[in-house]
Amino acid sequence: MKAGDVMSTNVVTVTEDTLIDDAKKIMDAHRIRRLPVMKKDKLVGLVTKHMLLEAAPSPATSLNIWELHYLLSKMTVKEIMVKNPFTISPDMPVEEALQLGQEKGYGGFPVVEDGSLVGVVTESDIVRMMTRVLGVKEEGKRIDIRASNKFGNMKKIMDVLDNSKTVLLSMMTLPPEEWEKDWLVVLRVQGNDVKPIATQLESAGFNITYAG
Repeated sequence: MKAGDVMSTNVVTVTEDTLIDDAKKIMDAHRIRRLPVMKKDKLVGLVTKHMLLEAAPSPATSLNIWELHYLLSKMTVKEIMVKNPFTISPDMPVEEALQLGQEKGYGGFPVVEDGSLVGVVTESDIVRMMTRVLGVKEEGKRIDIRASNKFGNMKKIMDVLDNSKTVLLSMMTLPPEEWEKDWLVVLRVQGNDVKPIATQLESAGFNITYAG
């Protein structure tokens, strides 16, 4: 799955001369935390809710409180925005976008294709996608298996599920940490009682660490 599959396409934007107070109102009205800043249909910046809340004149200013309020009321997003923000392509796999966000400390990215802003993808978009991929909303139960990456193990697991006519909702594998030996295989299967399936998996030689 790619960024283009999960991104929001009805992107709310502002221009460079948008007042900070107006940008705050726009974010609150649309319940969003970031606004791409456009200039003649070109992405030139990005402003986040945190930036707007932190916006203030220098602490060293000699202005009084009324002058400060007046100054703040005249500030535009151009004065605080991130210029030429980092963007991603709609073809970028979502896992790469998530990793990139973690590395750079970003909660979201503008998505640009052929020089045009086509969407915005955020961590929330990716989490919603992962919820679907993992079958969390489907009624079912979870089985955790500790297994080596030995060739044929996945087939053995699938054979147990097939023989018991158990519907697999999702499967996730996690590599072992340095102190661990085996991989963690997490299954979500359809049904209310997974103990018989867990027993069959144990009989097939697998270490079941959780079933329920």
